[in-house]
Amino acid sequence: MAATTLRQRLRYWFDNTMSKGTPALVTWLALASLTVVVMGGLLVWLLDPAPQEGDQRGLFGSMWQSVLHALDPGTVAGDSGHWWFVAIGFAITIGGILIVTAFIGVLTTGLDAKLTELRKGRSVVLERNHTVLLGWSDQVFTIISELVEANGNQRRPCIAILADRDKVEMEDEIRAKVGSTRNTRVVCRTGNPIDRTTSRSSIQETPVR
Repeated sequence: MAATTLRQRLRYWFDNTMSKGTPALVTWLALASLTVVVMGGLLVWLLDPAPQEGDQRGLFGSMWQSVLHALDPGTVAGDSGHWWFVAIGFAITIGGILIVTAFIGVLTTGLDAKLTELRKGRSVVLERNHTVLLGWSDQVFTIISELVEANGNQRRPCIAILADRDKVEMEDEIRAKVGSTRNTRVVCRTGNPIDRTTSRSSIQETPVR
């Protein structure tokens, strides 16, 4: 068997990191964006410290200019002074378009995926002294209404519902047919109510009233 080279090991490590999904992509793009901004700022500070007579930009000012170029491509239109500054600013702008824009896109995609996951109603319910309803039928609305009346003098009451239906649809029907639940919170989750594994993973086993 041929010996594994350093390049192959690094690529294998990189592939495993990228396979972890959005968090890994965000981390890598954040590092790439930071590298572009820091390297650009350092180059501006080292090669063009005083673009005009009496104008000392300084390290902080150079870094800030680099951030502006990376985030706003239009900043490069107002560049003036030494040609080094204009060239570096243009390079930072290109890096910002390729990397920073991709970073923002990945963040947006990750947030959309998280919202979609939450919409599916698969997350765990962590409640105490709550009432659990397993399954869904027309009687659910009557039961919820009665529980709301019974919970009128309770502190932070909650009703957790686990049914094989879409979470958003259940919430919409409850709002339409039950109306205001006053001080009682109704938490809906999607899952098979007759599957003990699904039930336990969806609704935390805490003291139930």
